[in-house]
Amino acid sequence: MTGPDEVVVLLVDDHRVFAEALAGVLAAEPGISRVNLASTLDGARGQLRADPPDLVLLDLALADESGYTLLADLAGPPDPPAAIVLSGSTEPRLIVQALEAGARGWLTKTTRLNALIAALWQVLDGHMYLAPATLQPVLTHLLADVHRQRAAAAFVDQLTPRELDVLRCLVSGMTRSEVAQHLFVSTNTVRTHIQSLLRRSEQHSALALVAFARSHGVTGIDESEASLIAVRPGSPS
Repeated sequence: MTGPDEVVVLLVDDHRVFAEALAGVLAAEPGISRVNLASTLDGARGQLRADPPDLVLLDLALADESGYTLLADLAGPPDPPAAIVLSGSTEPRLIVQALEAGARGWLTKTTRLNALIAALWQVLDGHMYLAPATLQPVLTHLLADVHRQRAAAAFVDQLTPRELDVLRCLVSGMTRSEVAQHLFVSTNTVRTHIQSLLRRSEQHSALALVAFARSHGVTGIDESEASLIAVRPGSPS
């Protein structure tokens, strides 16, 4: 890469007029030596090899391709270039996904030029940057995830031993009849436990309940463990 006063930027965007206009403005910025352009992932990879950039400005929606693939590529080599997503979206789920994939920032395409350039230098200095308009939605999204995780942990902790047995049998792929057979209880008893589990987890179907349980660490059982559950002393039905 170039020295600290000769920054190379790679702009990956398939909107030619927008990309060329932005590249021209950025290239005139003191401290930026050149701005290379790519409109496809293959083109971007070629530029990464031929003229390694210090910063990648990346549109995630490239015709039939996903810029997330390039984020994964950038995370591979040592000392990769910093990446800022330049998008038309402010969807918090997409922003969090991009940050998890290695992006150092997220800007909307309506960001004012002075704010975009300030974000560029901030990221090059090793910081992260989110457009102010995205901060509240992203924080709300993250806090909602924390709330769901805490609620899920409380849900598992509050299960009776038999409810947990039933849930783990379901996670293993057993039908209600098979659960009843393994636990030596009636199918009506299994149905009652499942209804209780649905209420507690706020899920609306057994399939959703299983997905919910798996996503929060509830594991299934094997045949040998099923036998131990069936004869567990004092297990309530």
